[in-house]
Formats: sequence, structure tokens, C-alpha cells
Amino acid sequence: MKNNILKYSVILLSVALASACIKETFPESSTQTAEQVAKSEDALKAQANALPVQMMRSGGILGSGSRHWDFGIPALHVATDFMLEDIATQGEPGYNHFGYWATNEYMGSEYVFAQGFWVGYYKWIKSCNDIISVVNPETATAEMLQYLGLAYAYRAYFYLDLARLYEPVSNGGVYTDVSRVANLTVPIVDETIDFEKAKNNPRATHEEMYTFIFSDLEKAAEYLKDVKSGYTTPTIWGVYGLFARAYMADGNYKEAARYAKMVIDQSGKSPLTQDQWEDPVNGFNNGAANNSWIWGLTVSSENFNNLLAFSAHLSGEAQWGYMTLTKLGINKELYNFINDKDFRKHSWLDPDFMSYYKYKLAGSAADQDAFLNGSDAKSLTPAVAYQAIKFRPAKGECNDYNVGNAADHCLMRIEEMHFIYAEALARDNDLPGAIKALNTIMKTRYTDGSYDCTGRASSQKGFLDELFLQKRVEFWGEGIMIYDYKRYGNKGIHRGYEGTNHAQVERLNTAERFNSDGTPSPQWNLVVTRSEFQNNLGITDVTNNPDPSGTIKLWK
Repeated sequence: MKNNILKYSVILLSVALASACIKETFPESSTQTAEQVAKSEDALKAQANALPVQMMRSGGILGSGSRHWDFGIPALHVATDFMLEDIATQGEPGYNHFGYWATNEYMGSEYVFAQGFWVGYYKWIKSCNDIISVVNPETATAEMLQYLGLAYAYRAYFYLDLARLYEPVSNGGVYTDVSRVANLTVPIVDETIDFEKAKNNPRATHEEMYTFIFSDLEKAAEYLKDVKSGYTTPTIWGVYGLFARAYMADGNYKEAARYAKMVIDQSGKSPLTQDQWEDPVNGFNNGAANNSWIWGLTVSSENFNNLLAFSAHLSGEAQWGYMTLTKLGINKELYNFINDKDFRKHSWLDPDFMSYYKYKLAGSAADQDAFLNGSDAKSLTPAVAYQAIKFRPAKGECNDYNVGNAADHCLMRIEEMHFIYAEALARDNDLPGAIKALNTIMKTRYTDGSYDCTGRASSQKGFLDELFLQKRVEFWGEGIMIYDYKRYGNKGIHRGYEGTNHAQVERLNTAERFNSDGTPSPQWNLVVTRSEFQNNLGITDVTNNPDPSGTIKLWK
């Protein structure tokens, strides 16, 4: 009965969002307003600046703060990482607002958890279309062309994410059968679409979608070719990075390697140092404090509340957040794989705590004591082994959420280009070159520079497995790895094992503890929300990805 009430409530919410989405995607704005915008650099600038703000706004996806996971694109990145195996809920599962993605429950089209990705990305695409539709490249000023380039870059970013999330990867029919929707991505909604087309707009094929994405990227590259500095909006290096991602997803490894190498060689960017990685004040919250970030987003205190923010969920030292209860950490098996010489291991508390390493903790001595040992006054429980301290509260502020939640969010950093370059070389059968490329980036991660993968990379498969493991460590919690899990095709979830630190959630008869070893997990193929095919006849139950909910048996 309880589940039925939840399901019925979500259906009503879906219907409400459907009508709102139609109004937002196809506004009946006047021609005069469009003409005014097209002639005004200030108006275009305001629209372009509003887009990254929308992407970081609390409650900006579903339109309210009722869902504490609704804090923009950082939330969607967290959700995708919970669909994998490397974030473990070690404390109270009931306070993990991403628990349904972790346990593969309520992932069907009628539930609100299918809404977030679809509604969020298409809202942001609509904002891109608003800019693209009013700028005439033949008459635009140089400044207007830059705003046009930004819109094309953002739109390519959004569609590339959507394509990779919704295009199904087969699990061989073990859990769900995706054969009827193979090669399908999402509908293309561009600046030219009219209402009639939108009412019957089927999912684009892989080929159609990537033709569209590459077209947007070519335009973005042209209009942003002279924009080579800054990180809070796309630069030419961000566009080239998107080319590298897209070519990897499309299986064109020569081009993926070429674009990744251009960013590596020409951008002037360099990998995070140990001091930058472990910085308790700026660690993973301030793109201006390092030379690694290619593209990131900033947020101001006006755009979040105390709990609808990335830091409140993923910053272990934030004393106002859910992490004081959930104790999110790294999968114990992955942690045990990390070499003691690898400074990235310091992102999670070792079972020996300070005996293993003198961690650089955020806040005052009192804050640090409360974090490690607990404090009744602050309703904190002691930190636990494997708990994450990778993402620091902004400015190292552990108590005031108005300060600590105002953290930048990374969308792309130079390290990813190194990993793409190495993998692309390997898949293009240049194993010696791939080994050299991986060693180059990984030596920067070892305190003594001693990393060498040669012994583990005697074959292409051995090399790719090693690179995959290192990439899991590198990008823990950053929302990047789901695309690699799907693209590899032979990776699965492994959370159930003796001594696991993944949660058992008895109250819902669900758990994070399940395995799909060697087989893609069915929830990686996101389901199109019901509100879409209630209004778009081009998508039906038949052409939707199958509901993955509860299809994997729990490990016991």
C-alpha cells in the first residue's frame, strides 16, 4: 500500500511537470522580444550567463525544493555515480537521498527519479536554443558570436550526456532485453523545431545524434577559437575536450586521441598536484586555485539552501550536511587496490586513520575533532573508515553553509584528457604508446613517481583494465565514470562480498549489496519519463528503455 501511494503521487507529479515542460520548451514569446534580444549584446550576455546559474540552482530541475537531491547538474553527477559500485553508504541509508539510484528501485518511467535527467537536461537545452535562435552569424558582432559559441558548446555537452545515458548497452538479456531499442538515443529538440514536430519526435539514432553533436561542436569551435582562458564557461579547450569525449563514444579512437592530445599539448593545463588535491580550503571546490580545471561551474549563496547543494551530500567535513549521517565512502575493495604511494588514497580515511597518514582536515581544531570523534553538541557521530574527504566545503568552512556550500563544480579537467588519450591509443592498437601515456599521468599521482603499468599491461585487455581501475580512483564522485562503464561493455557492479562496506537497507527490503559482475547493470540505461511520451507520440512504451527496477537479486 505504501509503495502504491508513492507511485500514484509520482504519476501526478509527472503529469504536472509534463504540462510545465511543454510550456517551457515551446514558449509563445513575441517576435519583437526576439528581435530585441538579437540586437542587444547585453541581453544575450544575460541569457548566456543565466545558463550556468540554472545548472547549479537548488530546486531548479523539478521546480521546488521538495526533493533534496534536486541541486542541478552536480546532483545528476552524484546520481550516476551511485548507479555504479564505488560510493558506499556506510552510515544511515535513510538519509541518502540518492539511495534509490544506488539500490535500483523506482527507476521506471512513472517515478520522479526518471524525471531529473530528462527534465533538467531539456530545460538547459531550451536555454541554448533561445540563444541560437536569435543570433544571425552573418550580422552578429564578435561578442555575440562568442555567446553563440557558448550556446553550441553547452548544447553539445547536454546532448552528449543524454545520448550516452539513454542509448542502451546490452546485458545480454540477463536482466532486461534492450534489443528493440538498440542504437536509439533521445529526441533532438533544436532551435528550429515547431510544436507539431515536437508532438511526434522519436528518439534519434546513434548516427543521427552524433552527426548533430559534431555539427554543434564544429560551430562552437569556430566561434570560440580565440577564447583560451577561464574555466567558468566553455573555452576552445573545453570544446576540444568534448570532441575527445564524443569521438570515444562514437568509436573513432584516432580522432579522440588527436583532440585529447591537442588539449594536453596546447591548453597549458597541468594535473592537480598533491598539495592542490589535499588542500583543505580549496580542494575540489575552487577551480581558480589550480591549473587543472578546463571547465567548471560556480554557485552563489542565493542559488542554494542548506541541504540542496553538492557539499551537503558529498563533503564529509560539512557539519550541516547529510554526510554527517550517511558516512559516504569508497568501496572497500577499490580502496584496498590503491597503492600506498598514491596520494589519491588520502581522499578517504584509512582504517588506521591518523596512524596511516596525517590528513589535512578542514576547519578549526574543534571542527576537526568533531569530525573525527563526534560531538553531541553538533549532532555528529564519529567518522568511519573509508569515509570520503575528497570534496572539501568551500573555503574550508565546516559550520556556515552559506559559505561552505558555495563550492565550484568541475565539469572537465586535464587529467581526463590524459586518460582518454591513453585509452584511445590502446584501442587503436598502439599499446606501447598507450603504456607511455598512462605512465605519464600516473607518475604524477605517486609521491615518488614510481608508477609503471608495464607489467600489468602485457595485452590490450590488461592495459584497459588497469586504466579503468585508475580512472575509477581519479574521478570518484565526479559523475564521469558511468560513460566508461557503459562503453567498456564488460563491466558490472560488485558490491556484495565478504566484509563489504555497502549498506543493507532492511526497511525497504533493498540494498546496495548486489552484483552484476562482468555484465552491465540494467539501471545504466535510463528510462524516458512518462511525461515525455504523454506529450510526444514519437516515443511509446515499446520504444522506451525497459524498466530496470529490482531486476538484480541481492547478494547475501
